[in-house]
Amino acid sequence: MDQFSRRGFLRTTVALGGLSAAGLLTACSPSSGGGSADGGKVVRTQLSWLKTVTFAGFYIAEEQGYFKEEGLSAPLLAGGPNIPDAVSVVTAGGADVALVDFGALIKARESEADLVAIGAVFQESPGGFVSLASNPVRTAKDLVGKRIGLSPGAEVMVEAILKINKLPVRYERVPVGAGTTALTKGDCDVMACYVTAQPLALEQQGVRVVSVTQGQLGMPDYALVMAVKRADLAADRARFVGYLRAVIRGYRHNLKDPALGTKLAVEKYGKDLGLDPAAARRENEVQAALIRGATGDRGLGSIDPDRLAGPVYAGLRARGVSTLPPVSSVLDTSLAKEALIG
Repeated sequence: MDQFSRRGFLRTTVALGGLSAAGLLTACSPSSGGGSADGGKVVRTQLSWLKTVTFAGFYIAEEQGYFKEEGLSAPLLAGGPNIPDAVSVVTAGGADVALVDFGALIKARESEADLVAIGAVFQESPGGFVSLASNPVRTAKDLVGKRIGLSPGAEVMVEAILKINKLPVRYERVPVGAGTTALTKGDCDVMACYVTAQPLALEQQGVRVVSVTQGQLGMPDYALVMAVKRADLAADRARFVGYLRAVIRGYRHNLKDPALGTKLAVEKYGKDLGLDPAAARRENEVQAALIRGATGDRGLGSIDPDRLAGPVYAGLRARGVSTLPPVSSVLDTSLAKEALIG
């Protein structure tokens, strides 16, 4: 989810009524590690953003006792505009798991941060585009020549998609501010977005829209990749297997019962954010397809090394990541396999 400016996304979210002013102050600094009060092991997760319904599976894993069954205490550390990126928090010892994308994970290696991915919440990135139903963008070819509403840095994704599809890199960049008024007013033909956010807000306004993910346009990616320090993994692998098993159980529960995850996000974990219950429920329903991906429940939380080495790495190259390490050096698939069996 890091393809877009987080600050830009925050402005958009506030404009859409997703956060109250008090919610902007809820991001907290990570606490130090150690054992839990009952003597169990601790796995601290640095979330990539504020405590919205995106992280519903984590909330359920806590509330249903899935972490506890694994002998774990699992604090969830909110991200936000005033919190360092998750990789920095983990490498500094402020958390044990960073929720990142592969671009951020690979970039971290350049500063000698030895992190390894053990799984991913989203099999498909929610990054994509939204357009009006009267002038829809459904394919990569439809982007050519369009006026595209973009926040700073998002042009990289547009140009990568066009290159991957061997299309002319020809479009008009329209800088967009908060909200979606540039699209509804006709200042642009299509906007870069999260398909779990802006399109749903427009639907609530009665606007008929078409949304498409970057994966549907030929540039698939994972999101909310769970990354840990290689040294921590070597020191206590079982701790992270149990953690991953609890997270997978939490999201499996959420897929079956989106009402519970929504309720926990709105009434407890994201209580200070002023989340709208109906909007959060709709977001939770839409993100279900991205969490399942093509593998469905059987591959929940896992990462396919061939897919990573193939189309995901191709997308990173198109976005300008020139040095890509062997997949085996940034991914350990054994934990997800064990967690899914157990």
